Formats: sequence, C-alpha cells, structure tokens
Amino acid sequence: MKKLLLMLFLSCFTSTMLFAQITLDEAVDFTVKDIDGNSHHLFEYLDAGNYVLIDFWATW
Repeated sequence: MKKLLLMLFLSCFTSTMLFAQITLDEAVDFTVKDIDGNSHHLFEYLDAGNYVLIDFWATW
C-alpha cells in the first residue's frame, strides 16, 4: 500500500511540474529601476546581444 501511495504521489507531482512554466515566443519589453535609481530597459540589453537572467527575489 505504501508503494502504491508513493507511486501515486510521484506521478501527480511530476505531471504538475510539466505544466509549471509556459514558453513565450517573444519577449515583452519592460523597464525597471535599480536601487540607485537607474532605469534599465530589457530590449536595450537584448538588442546589444546580451543574455538576460531575471531573478525574482524579495526581502520580506
């Protein structure tokens, strides 16, 4: 019985992970300000050929 429950849990867990993220065909431009007040535009970095890693992090 334990093996059956474990298999059921793992199958549910892995099936939900398959749909956790969606893919975008095109990046959406946005502007953010850093802690120094400087504005950064996403497309400026992408147009320059840079890779962009967006880290969503909070301090609360």
